[in-house]
Amino acid sequence: MAAAVAAGQGEAPPSPDQVTVLAQFVAKPGRAKDVCNALVHMVEPSRAEPGNVSYDLHRLKNNPAAFYVLANWANQAALDQHMASPHVRNLLNEQAVPDLVAPPKLSYARPLSNPDTRPDRPRATANSRDQVTLVPFFTIKPGEVNPVRQAHLAMLEPTRAEPGCLDYDLYQSREDPSVMFFYENWTDQEALASHMNTPNFYRYVRGEVDGRLVVPWTADIMAMVSQPSR
Repeated sequence: MAAAVAAGQGEAPPSPDQVTVLAQFVAKPGRAKDVCNALVHMVEPSRAEPGNVSYDLHRLKNNPAAFYVLANWANQAALDQHMASPHVRNLLNEQAVPDLVAPPKLSYARPLSNPDTRPDRPRATANSRDQVTLVPFFTIKPGEVNPVRQAHLAMLEPTRAEPGCLDYDLYQSREDPSVMFFYENWTDQEALASHMNTPNFYRYVRGEVDGRLVVPWTADIMAMVSQPSR
């Protein structure tokens, strides 16, 4: 069931080799503009690299000094090549790190769903005043990973069909498989609030997921800085 739902209408499931990186950059006081500029200049060179699937830059709405890159790579070799590239080495050694409160924090994941690439879907845009990027994290109790995965995957198609849904993709941590997160984009806060009051949300998230978590799920709310890859 999980593979069929993850694939979405009969498509193949995501490649097990694909690697997702969620990278956090937090600027020192007064240095957010410089960090943002350095990260923006990373977007197009990274997307042009062999093996890049997507590369998107975001900023926390409640902390404009915190930035997140969500990047997908075809395999570990492509990611390794990216990390060794001159623009990454320059960023980490000269440009951004002196302006950060701490070194970048990198988390690694695998996609459990394929992005919905149907041409008739509305798409996320950069620097939208109203658009909301939501990344909710779920830490799952031992023995409950598979039921939570199945419940989350069952949410994919109904959620993508909701008004205002721009992206809705599920990931699982490679470092700790008991952790999953969604990458969501919504046209505005009203669309997101409506989603959280749908029968499917109460059936799957409230009814099947919440009771299987170690702690209640938490979410980062972001704004998209770069024009989306897709």
